[in-house]
Amino acid sequence: MGRFMYVHFGDDVPRNIEKEYNKLLRKERYLEERDAENGMIYADFDAVLAANPDPASIPISEEEEQEQIRQRNRHDYLPDALELLKSDFPEGYELIRDYFLREDKVTMWYLVEKYGLSIDVVRYRIKIAKQKLKEYIILHENE
Repeated sequence: MGRFMYVHFGDDVPRNIEKEYNKLLRKERYLEERDAENGMIYADFDAVLAANPDPASIPISEEEEQEQIRQRNRHDYLPDALELLKSDFPEGYELIRDYFLREDKVTMWYLVEKYGLSIDVVRYRIKIAKQKLKEYIILHENE
């Protein structure tokens, strides 16, 4: 390997930061030299990318394609299923809305404090609400 080239940033960057950056850069280069001497081989990132194609470009089977279409359809029907849940199981709908559909994520403990329930009851109601949503979506698929 060639000589180490000190990197100058100019007057915009403080001298101590420039020195620390170059010290770390030199240490990294030293470790790479030691690894090369001891037979350690590292893959070149570009070579790895060239050898492994993008997963989106790999052709998929008809079954996988059908499964992807089924998943998209389920996601499309989710708002209607939520409306059914709202009318059939309002407590579960409120928990699902608060726990999964809020902009800012909340914890189970937040729901426990908000609704004045135990943690087990909150988990149970969310579980029942998720089961009902799944049933609504499956019923819609079978129609």
